[in-house]
Amino acid sequence: MRTKLRESETIVMVTKRHPVTIIWLYATTIALLVLRLWLPTTSLRSVGPYVWYIIIAVVLVSIVKTWSRERDIWVVTDQRVVDEAGIFTIRSMECPLDKITNVMIAQSVPGRILGYGKIQIQTAGEAGLNEVVKVMRPRLFRNAIFEQQERSRERMMQRRAEMEAQQPAEEEDMKECPFCAEKIRAKAVICRFCNRELPPKQ
Repeated sequence: MRTKLRESETIVMVTKRHPVTIIWLYATTIALLVLRLWLPTTSLRSVGPYVWYIIIAVVLVSIVKTWSRERDIWVVTDQRVVDEAGIFTIRSMECPLDKITNVMIAQSVPGRILGYGKIQIQTAGEAGLNEVVKVMRPRLFRNAIFEQQERSRERMMQRRAEMEAQQPAEEEDMKECPFCAEKIRAKAVICRFCNRELPPKQ
């Protein structure tokens, strides 16, 4: 992933488009090569050079598409989902886990057999990530999001419980200013709100 990770952020899963999205290009290249080799000699004089031009063009497109597929990824971290693409420039979209309300997947019969499908991420109150098709391991991708959402909620509840446990102890160390009635430290000699000197303890 080329998108910079945040502090203490870890990658959970990376997926990309299935090879079926580009395999037809290689099949076309092979078919053209076979056609070029099996063409009669009389036919080669007229169309032979053009077949080579088409083969070269298809090979170049195959290389670009393969490189693009390697750069077009979807990443689940313990904080967000990142949609990243681009060969020479980077296009990156991200969505925090707490904004995701649902992840829908759809798989055709070939998709279930070969392990690819369509993913759509729904968010609350804002535009979500684009719908993507022919993504590898869509069910694992969805499960990774739900699992990280659950862990994020557990961490939040744990932090809240720790803060509530510390709050009574902090309140015991506070006192009320006799002049402005604001809460200040018990050991304070000058109120930080009204800047008045506090009377000594009796």
